[in-house]
Amino acid sequence: MRPKTFDQSQALEAAMFQFWEAGYEGSSMQNLVDRMGISRQSLYDTFGNKRELFESALKRYREDVVESRLAIITDPALRPSEAIRNHLEVIASGVCDMPVGCLMVRTATEISTDDSEIGALLEECVHEVKRALVGVIERGQSLGEFDRSRSADELACSVIATGMGLHVLRRLPNTGKSLRPSIDGLLAGLGVKPSDQVRADH
Repeated sequence: MRPKTFDQSQALEAAMFQFWEAGYEGSSMQNLVDRMGISRQSLYDTFGNKRELFESALKRYREDVVESRLAIITDPALRPSEAIRNHLEVIASGVCDMPVGCLMVRTATEISTDDSEIGALLEECVHEVKRALVGVIERGQSLGEFDRSRSADELACSVIATGMGLHVLRRLPNTGKSLRPSIDGLLAGLGVKPSDQVRADH
C-alpha cells in the first residue's frame, strides 16, 4: 500500500472548518476535497464516506474547540460570575478568524431527530459542558455570587440554553451588541447583582 502523502490531522481540521461554515448538507464532496487538499480516493481511504468524516469532524471540534473553552470557564483564577459572563461574551462577539456560531449547535438544528448516532455525540458534548458549568455555579453559590435557592443543575441549563440561543442569533445580520441584554438578563437571573457584574469590554 502506498503511504499517505498528506497530514491526516490537518486534513481533518480543514474538514471540520468546512462543516462548521457550511453545515453537513451545505458541504459537498467537492467542497471537502478542495478544502482538505486531498483526492476523493484519499478521503474515502482515510476517513470513510462523508457521514463518517462528519462524525470525525464533530469529535475533533469537541476536542479542539469545546474542551479548550471549558478549560477557560473552569479556571479557578476567575470569579464564577466573571467566568460565566466571559463564556457568553465570547459566544456573542465571536472569536477572531473562527467561523460564526457553533458546529454542535448548527448540527443540532440540521439533523433529523431520528439520527441517534449524531444525536448521541451532541448529547455527550452538552453533558460535558453542563458538568463544567455546574462546577462553576456551585463554586459561585458557595461564594454567594449565585442564587442558592435554585439548583446548580437548573442554573447551568439556563446558561446552556442562552448560549445556544446566542450562537443562533449571531448568524443573523446586524445583531451586534443588541445581544448584550440577553447576557445581562441571564446573570441577573442567576442572582448576580448589576453592581457585581464584570463586563469583558470594561
